[in-house]
Amino acid sequence: MAWPRSTTSPSDRDPSRRLTVDELARAAGTTTRQVRALQTQGLLPRPDLVGRTGFYGAVHLDRLRAVLRLQAGGFSLGSLATLLRAWEAGMTLGQVLGLSPEPHTGTDDDGDVFGDLAGAAGWSPPRRGRLLSLVPSTILDQAAAS
Repeated sequence: MAWPRSTTSPSDRDPSRRLTVDELARAAGTTTRQVRALQTQGLLPRPDLVGRTGFYGAVHLDRLRAVLRLQAGGFSLGSLATLLRAWEAGMTLGQVLGLSPEPHTGTDDDGDVFGDLAGAAGWSPPRRGRLLSLVPSTILDQAAAS
């Protein structure tokens, strides 16, 4: 799978930088035609107009790069439109997928030395001990034999 080439420069991160459609397309590694097509389909917001010239900013560039990356990853334009509408509405991935959140199985006093960080990563340490349960038993066996 070919990912769009990233041509990020420090000036791309400047939120006050204004880009024309040609500059936006070049910065994202795509064509002006593609930018306009995505805009027509509602996947990219309209530019700010100054006279007859449209100017795009960092938000447009970030979104364009995301759309191109996801499209290269196999997402259809229809599915991207659904995801972007849900994101704009502040929905979580679980809400978009229609899944209920997993119930919390631990208690507040279960002694998890990693706190919420482990749960956020989708991993929880073994409960048989605290920190020592993370040390492989081969290390403990070698230390006992010495």
